Amino acid sequence: MKRMSLLVSLLIVLLWAVLQPIEILSFSSPFMPMRKALMPLLGALAIGWMGISMLLALRPPWLEHRLGGLDKLFKMHKWSGIGIVLLVVTHWILYLSPLVFLTTETIEKIKREQDAELLRALARDMGEWAAWIMIILGVLALLRFVPYGWFRKLHKGFPIAFLIGAYHGVILLPDGMASTPFGVVILAIALVGSVIAVISLAGMIGRSRRYAGRVSGLKITAAGVLNLQVKPSHNWPGHEAGQFAWLTLDRKEGHHPFSIVSDWKGGDDLHFAIKPLGDYTRTLAGRVKVGDSAIVEGPYGRFDFGDVSEEQVWVAGGIGVALFLARLEQLAATSGSKGKVHFFYSVGNNIDATFPDGLEDLCRRAGVELHFRISAVDGHLDPDEIGKFVPNASGVWFCGPLGWAKILQVVLHNKFHLPIGSFHREFFEFR
Repeated sequence: MKRMSLLVSLLIVLLWAVLQPIEILSFSSPFMPMRKALMPLLGALAIGWMGISMLLALRPPWLEHRLGGLDKLFKMHKWSGIGIVLLVVTHWILYLSPLVFLTTETIEKIKREQDAELLRALARDMGEWAAWIMIILGVLALLRFVPYGWFRKLHKGFPIAFLIGAYHGVILLPDGMASTPFGVVILAIALVGSVIAVISLAGMIGRSRRYAGRVSGLKITAAGVLNLQVKPSHNWPGHEAGQFAWLTLDRKEGHHPFSIVSDWKGGDDLHFAIKPLGDYTRTLAGRVKVGDSAIVEGPYGRFDFGDVSEEQVWVAGGIGVALFLARLEQLAATSGSKGKVHFFYSVGNNIDATFPDGLEDLCRRAGVELHFRISAVDGHLDPDEIGKFVPNASGVWFCGPLGWAKILQVVLHNKFHLPIGSFHREFFEFR
């Protein structure tokens, strides 16, 4: 997807460049003609990146597969959004730049000329609205203290901002530019992005992968983890070990992503292990009960464990163990792993160590060697302890705290020569 973003950007720049005189391309033109030429370029780049962001928001299965999972797709979506905000701010600053140099009388004259045509005047105003929406929502999306429920609702503002921005960009294309390849590309991106924006606002994204279900069981463990069971409808397509689903238990709260911790044998319940880490999960156990309706969307994710005959290293921290439980069940039900698997599992204290129940026995039946660590008792897990098994392994599969993931990946790459692509992890930071 990075390549696609680069190609779209280069295409827009090249199509813009063939329309410009040499003075513009050599940056030897005076400021005002230079500004007039750069304004549509920056606007087109913003629309191009917004179009890519809308495509990512659609989360088509082929794109999820290409990027290696929905988590990677959302990570790309997040960074494209940051890039869009920067482009919009730069475009807006360039638009406002003459106001620094011009007198009040000249500014009023420019405004009267600009407002002479109603559609263009409206488009100009709407561009300012879109800029404000993008900037405010972009900042709020990055603020961690904003509750996920509010974040999800506020996110609906981005498709609206795209529709407004697309109108602004198309109407304000310079005279004669709409019929050029540059203009055609902008029109195409605006049209396709607008269709996706309408689909998003109608709540249709992911609808084809939603299945009705019912809560069939729940239990709170000694570690405070909610073991939740959901009976999906008969048309649930099944899932692979390491995948997750968006689970809706309260329509007001919307859906939330949770790892599926059970193997799929057909007709079984789906098991989720939910730790109370946020506003929603902390109160979930007191609000859900057996018999409640549920909506399961998915399965998503490509935390693929590869060939069962390969030697592997698994690393889990805290509730990150949930991502490995379905694979352990799968191996235990099929005579165990054929290749050596070293599973490093670290928790903070004795209470956390009570989850999951029966892990040692499950690992034994799965043919997986468990290396268990309680940090408060045994000290923190040293990357070197993991690294000594890396040279013979096909890769490392990780699920745990973000900071630990970064440190571990750097150490294993620099000291034990683990290829970057052989460090597999889920990015559950969806915002």
